[in-house]
Amino acid sequence: MTGQTHTRRVAAILCLIPAAYFLATAGYGLLNFADYASDTPRLIRYVVGPLGIVAILAIVAVFVEETNALVVGITATALLAALFVFESYMTYRVLPRQMGLVGAVDDGVSLERFRNAMPPAYTIKALNKERGVETLDRAVLASVPGEEVFLCSRGGAPVSYRADRFGFRNPVPAAAPPIDVLVLGDSFMEGICLDDGAHTVDQLRGSGLSVVNTASRGAGPLFELAVLGRYGPYFRPDVTLMVFFAGNDWENLLHETAFPWLAQAFEPDADFGPVEWTEDQLAETAEIVDTWWQGTAASTSELFQRRAVLRNFFALQQTASVLGLHYPKKTPQNPEYERTLRRAAEIVDGWDGRLVVAYVPPVARYGGMFDHKFVHEPLHRMVLEAAGAAGVPVVDLTGVFDAQPDPRALYAADSHFNPAGARLAAEIILDYLETSGMVPQ
Repeated sequence: MTGQTHTRRVAAILCLIPAAYFLATAGYGLLNFADYASDTPRLIRYVVGPLGIVAILAIVAVFVEETNALVVGITATALLAALFVFESYMTYRVLPRQMGLVGAVDDGVSLERFRNAMPPAYTIKALNKERGVETLDRAVLASVPGEEVFLCSRGGAPVSYRADRFGFRNPVPAAAPPIDVLVLGDSFMEGICLDDGAHTVDQLRGSGLSVVNTASRGAGPLFELAVLGRYGPYFRPDVTLMVFFAGNDWENLLHETAFPWLAQAFEPDADFGPVEWTEDQLAETAEIVDTWWQGTAASTSELFQRRAVLRNFFALQQTASVLGLHYPKKTPQNPEYERTLRRAAEIVDGWDGRLVVAYVPPVARYGGMFDHKFVHEPLHRMVLEAAGAAGVPVVDLTGVFDAQPDPRALYAADSHFNPAGARLAAEIILDYLETSGMVPQ
């Protein structure tokens, strides 16, 4: 009898270990209900499924014959341990590649020539926050002019570009106005971790069009609207290409509307500020940038501060991605995107230009044992509907990317475009602009 009691106790403990993990998973989903449990796919994935496993293990621990319960407990605990072993392996593989985004370099590599510009992973919005900006005309909307910008590291060595007179990634000198295409976007269009000539905007430029790139890391739709308001009237492009990255632009917009100085871009008489940097902007930026470089910039510590590495590890994120079970947060409705597009269209109307949205799908849409494109479709649909309501045409990269034999082969390990992805994106965009008659063939 004592032996049976001991076996039952051990079986209960072994069943309790994985049950506790899945109970915590369901609890996290419920505590973050709007993000992870407010629609059927996420409710099943993050709450119902884990609670089902908890219920099965609890029944086994209490009601199943002790020897069989012990076998189930051992098996369940071993499977959970195996998942964490696999997660450790995947994290070990992925982390070194992600370290490139924060600019971690090999010992002995000097970063002195980059210290007058922002470190990798720091954004212009963060710079303005540090400066205490309250009005749009005082805001900085580009990198430091004329400085070498440290984009990332690749193989332990820096990848960089020299900013133009405005602070953007363009050949020097930049194209003279009026131009064919002005590109608004985030790190995808800035060309993170891609050399000059390999990123999407340079691929467009290679077609013979006069193109100006104003993209910068961390930019969202409202920030891009501010950039358009400041630089659009100067360059007077035939086409303004507003690139929407589905991985984070919707969330970026939610955060950007909380900045009073960015919200001023919606005002009909907004003062967007001068295209040239002022002495005050240069001096304030230099002081803040120097402080950043003296901190954890371009280090492993920066990676762990900026990415929830431990949380993602315990959530088995890499394993879930391999299985196709890592679902993004649910996308809430946001009427500000349509409002942003309408305001952008008003601005480009000032010089009889055209506004076009380019939709870029995230790598998270692809891969995994189980197809999960359906969880990305609500955002895809909302963007297309907002653009349609605003009367703005969309060049949608999703269809062509979906049709590739392996869409993941278009993305680098850091989830941005690799050269092949950048080239295909440029081909799709250029074909759309030419066939629609917006630019000369």
